[in-house]
Amino acid sequence: MRPPFSPIKKLEDELGILLFTREARKVVASPEALLLLRRADRIFDELKLARHELQAAAELRVGEVKIGMPPMYGQVYFPRLIAQFHAAFPAVVITAMEGSADEVQAMLESGAIDIGMLENRRIPPGWDRIDVGRDETVLCVSRTHPLAAKERVASKDLDGLPMVVFDSSFLQRRVLDQLCKKAGVHFRLVLQSNFVPVIHQAVADGLGASTLLRLMVEQDSRLVPLSFSPPEVFHFSLCWRHALSKPNKTFVDLARGESRVPN
Repeated sequence: MRPPFSPIKKLEDELGILLFTREARKVVASPEALLLLRRADRIFDELKLARHELQAAAELRVGEVKIGMPPMYGQVYFPRLIAQFHAAFPAVVITAMEGSADEVQAMLESGAIDIGMLENRRIPPGWDRIDVGRDETVLCVSRTHPLAAKERVASKDLDGLPMVVFDSSFLQRRVLDQLCKKAGVHFRLVLQSNFVPVIHQAVADGLGASTLLRLMVEQDSRLVPLSFSPPEVFHFSLCWRHALSKPNKTFVDLARGESRVPN
């Protein structure tokens, strides 16, 4: 009769060592067996810790949400959403990065952030996304500006107009350049910057006109928003490249309006 299968014997054969010996009616563990036992204890401790960490992550008792946003619409949209998310999941850390569309896209591609807000025209094909809102890009002037009495401007109004503008990494600048090129007009460059507060304050100080989002302009009584003809409307989405972690997915669900967030 063949001897019964022995897991210990199989393990000894695989390791090429003797784990146990018989001495006077008792089984004695070899030094190698004691070493293996210590290693096994560490492995089981690590598995137990991993199980606790995974459970905590699944229940959003730990984790991080890394998002990137444009400096204008993001300032209007994200504070309320972040506050709502934090109230529901206070243990999850939120890292919010600001940047132009080019910078947000680069952060997504490098993995520096997991979720980004971009205008729909700037989202590469194949990326996942959800629509979150829209806003109008307007010509923004101070209340003392000669154009302040208008409600809308035509392309010809831009010819020779003193402008404080963003650099070409901003979609607002590209839209402005395209409008001027199509109409065959040229604005007069006074200031160029990638820093939104500088542009904002320069318009309020009367240095020139700029292109800003209507929501931002309407929050400042010193400024007047003028629509282009036809209006230039931006559509914004949250987008991502790879499968989202539980915290990031929950944040996206909240933005989508489908999250089961407690009151």
